[in-house]
Amino acid sequence: MLDPYDRRHLLEILRPPDGYTLDFAIGTTFSLDLLALMTAPLGFTLFEAESDSGSPDSLALIESIRRYAGRISIFCQEGRIHIPKEYGQPLFTFLEGSVFQVHPPYEGSVFHPKAWVLRYNSEEGPVVYRFLCLSRNLTYDRSWDAALVLDGVLEDRIRAFASNHPLGDFLASLPGMVEKGVPMELQKRIDLMQHEVRRVSFNPPQGFDEMIFYPLGIGNRRSNPFSDRIDRILVISPFLSESRLDSFASLGKGATLISRLDSLEKIKADSLRQFSDIYYLKEEFVVQEDSSEFIDPGQGQIDIEKENFAVLDENPQGLHAKLYVADAGGQGRIWTGSANATDAAFQGNIEFLVELRGRKKFCGIDAILNGGKEAKDETEAGLRTLLDPFTINGGPTVDEMESLKHLADKVRNALIQSNLAAHVSMDGDDHFSISMEGRSPVLPEEATVKCRPITLQKSRAICFSSIPGALAEFRHLQDNEISAFFAFESTIILEEKRLADGFVLKLPLTGAPEDRTERVLRALLKDKSQVLRLMLLLLSLDGRSDPGGLIVGPGRTNGGNWASQGMIPLFECMIRALARDQRRLDDLNHLIQDLRSHPDTKDLLPDRIDEIWEPIWEARKMIGGDEHDKT
Repeated sequence: MLDPYDRRHLLEILRPPDGYTLDFAIGTTFSLDLLALMTAPLGFTLFEAESDSGSPDSLALIESIRRYAGRISIFCQEGRIHIPKEYGQPLFTFLEGSVFQVHPPYEGSVFHPKAWVLRYNSEEGPVVYRFLCLSRNLTYDRSWDAALVLDGVLEDRIRAFASNHPLGDFLASLPGMVEKGVPMELQKRIDLMQHEVRRVSFNPPQGFDEMIFYPLGIGNRRSNPFSDRIDRILVISPFLSESRLDSFASLGKGATLISRLDSLEKIKADSLRQFSDIYYLKEEFVVQEDSSEFIDPGQGQIDIEKENFAVLDENPQGLHAKLYVADAGGQGRIWTGSANATDAAFQGNIEFLVELRGRKKFCGIDAILNGGKEAKDETEAGLRTLLDPFTINGGPTVDEMESLKHLADKVRNALIQSNLAAHVSMDGDDHFSISMEGRSPVLPEEATVKCRPITLQKSRAICFSSIPGALAEFRHLQDNEISAFFAFESTIILEEKRLADGFVLKLPLTGAPEDRTERVLRALLKDKSQVLRLMLLLLSLDGRSDPGGLIVGPGRTNGGNWASQGMIPLFECMIRALARDQRRLDDLNHLIQDLRSHPDTKDLLPDRIDEIWEPIWEARKMIGGDEHDKT
């Protein structure tokens, strides 16, 4: 039922069903990598994603972000956005309206779900919803995770499916967890989706006959997901707490535990002895970091010498899936989602689990461990083939950096609670300044903090001031260096031990030029072939069109003069957009007018573009309608 060798990429499971396009997506994550969010819109298209160098093709990214960033809203734990390894990525500007930082209502709790709800439209078919329940954050973690994908059709009915109320309630709760609220348009969108999702007929995956949604930590939802009959349980969790393990071990007999080696070594022997079998992931299956990745998935921005500093790494490799499997008579029960086997997960955190029920023969503990057989047969491609047994030794290991990690958390929380904001003003020489203001945080004396917009290199970071007034000020900035995302890097020194930590906060930004995204786009376009290719991408109706094979990566052509070759396919794309989706022409007109209005870019427009564009645009105006009429 669960094949550990069936591995999927997030972009694959975001891909719309055939004949459908994305209408809107709401995602939740504990930690967030901005590059992962930036590339997510590629999942809603079939644009060529990579150039010859293996890095994402900037023009495909630009068009996918331009088309879909306004249709994606991501809710993440405040203070858990990663610092990008590469500074100066201008496309992050497009993401500022998509990120919403959550501060949970309960002290000491965290926002930890990894659930997505996606709404897809079709010209002919009904509205389709997809629900993703993941154990993976929206980051580039190189770890073993679990993903549940459910598709369903919006039914034409007045009464809701009672089983979907927990999912609808979860969606409805999200705006209330954002301290400064969400824009009215997003609130309306969430209101619509939480209402509709209650009327979607989700079908359980093949082999299961029942499923139950469990949002944890919202409103008065304190239900116990592990009620009803349990004869035996398998716990798979990367992080553990002793009291929660005691609770699981008391459910039935012959409990099995699978976790990370370093997590198991921190648990007392008495708690571990309650489990009949204990395993950890074999070393050969721990995916090592690939040096070819063009961005570090974690806190790689902090450039320190490792023999003198420890780096707070929140994206360990290895096991990251959270799965609970139980035998209950002839029935098998599986819970999957975000909740670790810790007290925090079940006593305060915001989490999401889904329970699936089916025949024990196909989804019981032995079926999961042994690849579909109740007998222990290691010839099957089951989970057991990835595991080594864990031997219980003496007392638990002690994390010597625990006190420094606690101080790093205090720094993070103090900065979050300072209500920081950024204001942009013009310098006298066509440059900009950004001043950061807010309450002066009380920082531990063992800590020093530097900060910068993520568009600036590390050497331009300045020390964060606790003096009332301007806490930090950045001068002489280019327009493409303005950002609402600010990196904070702290250094903790305690008793000759040192720890470096870093994170990003999205701050309220005022005074910035209203045309920042247009400025970014103009700066990225270098020649006529790029502009023509962007036009073809922009006019592509579903991300699948490749007129004449011309939508290829930068520097790759099909022979001859690329720009002149593209004029006939460009005209054909215009005709097709005029007939099927005039919004594409509205977007193209905006691009043409913007490029034409600036001396640095007016000469980048393809030669004789007006000969084909002007009659198309006149026809578009005769049809009427507004580019914002549809969402």
